Amino acid sequence: MPEQEKQIVVIGGGAAGLIAAWKAASMGAPVLLLERNNKPAIKILISGGGKCNVTHDGPMDEMGKAFLKREERFLRYAFHSFTNDDIRSILAESGVPTFVQPDGRVFPESLRGNDVVGALVDRVRTKGGEIRLNARATGILSSDGTVAGVTVEGGEIASRHVILTTGGASYKKTGTTGDGISWGAGFSHTIIPLRPALAPLRVHPPIPTGWRGIAIRGGRLSLSAGGRQIDSWLGDILFTHEGISGPAALGLSRSAAVALEKGDVALCLDFFPAADFTELDGELRRLILAGRGKQIGSVVCGMLPDRIVPFLLGIIQVPPSTRGYVLTRDARRRIVGLLKSWEIGKIAGIDMDRGEVTAGGISLDEIVPQTMESRNLRGLYVAGEVLDIAGPIGGYNLQAAFSTGFVAGMSAARSWLESV
Repeated sequence: MPEQEKQIVVIGGGAAGLIAAWKAASMGAPVLLLERNNKPAIKILISGGGKCNVTHDGPMDEMGKAFLKREERFLRYAFHSFTNDDIRSILAESGVPTFVQPDGRVFPESLRGNDVVGALVDRVRTKGGEIRLNARATGILSSDGTVAGVTVEGGEIASRHVILTTGGASYKKTGTTGDGISWGAGFSHTIIPLRPALAPLRVHPPIPTGWRGIAIRGGRLSLSAGGRQIDSWLGDILFTHEGISGPAALGLSRSAAVALEKGDVALCLDFFPAADFTELDGELRRLILAGRGKQIGSVVCGMLPDRIVPFLLGIIQVPPSTRGYVLTRDARRRIVGLLKSWEIGKIAGIDMDRGEVTAGGISLDEIVPQTMESRNLRGLYVAGEVLDIAGPIGGYNLQAAFSTGFVAGMSAARSWLESV
């Protein structure tokens, strides 16, 4: 084997790429990681507003169940090869301890994504791996069904072991432009159509401009089409100048994108999912009786952000100035019905580039889950978001990137060791 081929090349310095490079280098393989930007792991740096929700707590079997069934099956080996405890241990050993929030999300104690990235970069370099920044790969070379190297701006790099971790097609400003997915298509890989996931929802009619920044804690958003509920998600909701964001909206975005391809999709909000209609009606009746002289607008303002109350009561034609002692039973039940199922509007669109992850990508059927090696091109290993994997919000996607990157790095290193 020519001297220049005696290295493993990792394309993409995100979560999967850094872990793959570290694992391969730690096994004694020479590793070159190519990162197109002037710094690695920009998506980690901006995730969670820079705080970096690094993984999710709990048994890995439970984590797997958060993904679609086919994704869960594919991830099973990787999740047990490199767990949430493993990434937390690596960070702790590097001086970046983590903590678990009540909802299971794991963050660095410093709440700084920079600390996470710094620890992973140091791991790669400590083991002898080279990270080459501002180095954009432009393609993958092959010969007789085997990977032969990587093309870069200005030349070629020969290698019989290439790990593809270029990410999806969201947040293009971070460098995830979908290049790796198109390269996979060039080697006859089936590409599952790309869709936004964990993205804000644009709605029609637009949200009133005065609502920008209003948050609803612990509501439930649901999608429906043709009179049938498609999906729902429990979590916080944030009204923005473009529509609906927050964990509940992000959690629904993948289902919404699929449903939107078939026709109109309605978005509904249950403000109080923990109470059924009867319980909420009883609570509202109690509040009205406790202040019979109060205007109903004031009563409802005690339950919801006051900026949205006049608009909502207007939908059901209940004047906010109505005194509690003259509010009819029918009007009260209309209020409760609205609080339990307010149709915000129709989904007007979901922007791919605003999504935290991309659903779709290289088909899982064409990647060996125990090695992450391509079934179509020997020596090509694929990991992270470039694969057709998209989990829910809460650290699941970073863990999938870490775990698949680990298996890819380990498998590439084993193959390299056998070849020398």
